[in-house]
Amino acid sequence: MAGLAPMMFGLSFDFINGGYSVNAPTALWWVQLATAVVFGLGIATILTLVFTPSMLAVRIWTGKGAKALTRRVRARVQGPESHAARDLALAKASRGAYAEALVWNYEELTPAEMPDEGDEAPSEGEIADILAARKDIKAAE
Repeated sequence: MAGLAPMMFGLSFDFINGGYSVNAPTALWWVQLATAVVFGLGIATILTLVFTPSMLAVRIWTGKGAKALTRRVRARVQGPESHAARDLALAKASRGAYAEALVWNYEELTPAEMPDEGDEAPSEGEIADILAARKDIKAAE
């Protein structure tokens, strides 16, 4: 666009004799074409860099808003003891929790409650539990 600006304004440069002229007859032929190309590139740039991402974001925002509205309506219709209402209450409570509140205080745990450091090999029961949990996760997906 910057390269076509002199042509759009009717400037004609003479590189051989070293000079320029404004609105010369040869330059006037190209003013309309250069203006159309510059404004076309400008509009295409705005559409590509601003309008398209914003329309894609609107699609996501409306989807999230519709999903949140559906959850709230379901919680209201099914009552305060429903799964939907409890999920909303849990989500609201978790937004206010800080990361420090979610970390275990290992000094207060008894040795039996301490997490496994990985020194011992897992037992067959622990392996079976892990495999069953993986199977449940894959089935849920």
